[in-house]
Amino acid sequence: MLRGLHRAGYRACVVGGGVRDLLLNLQPKDFDVVTDARPEEVKKLFRRVLLIGRRFRLAHVMFGREYIEVATFRGSGGELEDSGGAVVRGAHGRIMRDNRFGSLEEDALRRDFAFNALYWDYADGRIIDRTRGLADIRRRRLRLIGDPQLRYKEDPVRMLRAARFAAKLECALVRRTAEPIPEMARLLRSEPPARLLEEVRKLFLSGHAVASFAQLRRLGLLCELFPFLQAWMDARPRAEAFLGAALQASDRRLNEGSHASLTFLMCVFFWGAVSMRPGILPGNGKPPGHGQIAEAFRAVIRGMEFGLKPTRKMQADMEEVLARQATLQSARPRRVGQILANPLFRPAYRLLRLRAHLGEVEEERLRYWGKRAATAPPRSWPERGKGGARKAVRRPRREGGA
Repeated sequence: MLRGLHRAGYRACVVGGGVRDLLLNLQPKDFDVVTDARPEEVKKLFRRVLLIGRRFRLAHVMFGREYIEVATFRGSGGELEDSGGAVVRGAHGRIMRDNRFGSLEEDALRRDFAFNALYWDYADGRIIDRTRGLADIRRRRLRLIGDPQLRYKEDPVRMLRAARFAAKLECALVRRTAEPIPEMARLLRSEPPARLLEEVRKLFLSGHAVASFAQLRRLGLLCELFPFLQAWMDARPRAEAFLGAALQASDRRLNEGSHASLTFLMCVFFWGAVSMRPGILPGNGKPPGHGQIAEAFRAVIRGMEFGLKPTRKMQADMEEVLARQATLQSARPRRVGQILANPLFRPAYRLLRLRAHLGEVEEERLRYWGKRAATAPPRSWPERGKGGARKAVRRPRREGGA
């Protein structure tokens, strides 16, 4: 790939996370290539190339079922202005910018964090550092390129990326990068739900969910994603143990090469809001039924003016897992065989066990289902097929650094 671009007379570099991770002695997930060749020129050089994107086209060079993404160096393009010369902003203050081809120097300045703007040049094998990213790697610090307020307005998801990199790479955010985040966190409300969900997936399904949660909370981002969570945590002293146990279990499963599901973690996050609805935790009164918990969950979703809303498929599975808490807490459960055979029994049972940290589940109930769980079919979200939630993530085993 790089050799092909170089032989054709183009500049070819590896950039971003692949270079950063190698310098940190980590196993890169993938490699991104940048070049001064235009997408149409890349397409002529290789046998199987897909051009994607409309405003700014990228080339996916195919190798079997895998591909390498090749981008042309990009320039800043300047801020878009209306007919009166004013800067055009989105409804929540996001600055809209044009996209155009540019030079390596321009490409480096438009990237987010300095240690993501390191280029390995194929021609001479050297690392090109235009933003002092090498110094940041040595000092294990996270620094946004340019004016932080402007960069966050350009793309509010950079605030989530800051939290993710700080957690994943155990880096400290420099003061200038961290300070504006709490006040600007509300800009996330203008982002498409699918984009937020994908970033949250990376935060919680990469083996550092505990650290990611702590960073989101510290930076004031957690309340923008889950606006109901802090009030419940303040009201329930045991909430920290409940959430911590779920996040630790997710990290452990992924680091062991097993499965973890964002849908299940969303069940954990939403349980607090559901349990605060009238009649769900009645104390010594009549326990809630399946339909009552399901309606409480739907009411929470309807009442969210902002925050991370699950997809419809996720909502369907979440509703079932949450509502099955009524079945699993029943003093005289019926049709036990059907309950065990249900594909969502295992995540429902896992949530029941976690709720023991909140003091909401009797030990007798846990022992009862614990004995029977061993006979349940080994099925869960990964096997649910087209009608269920997105497949759970399986993290590949890696050698070397975390």
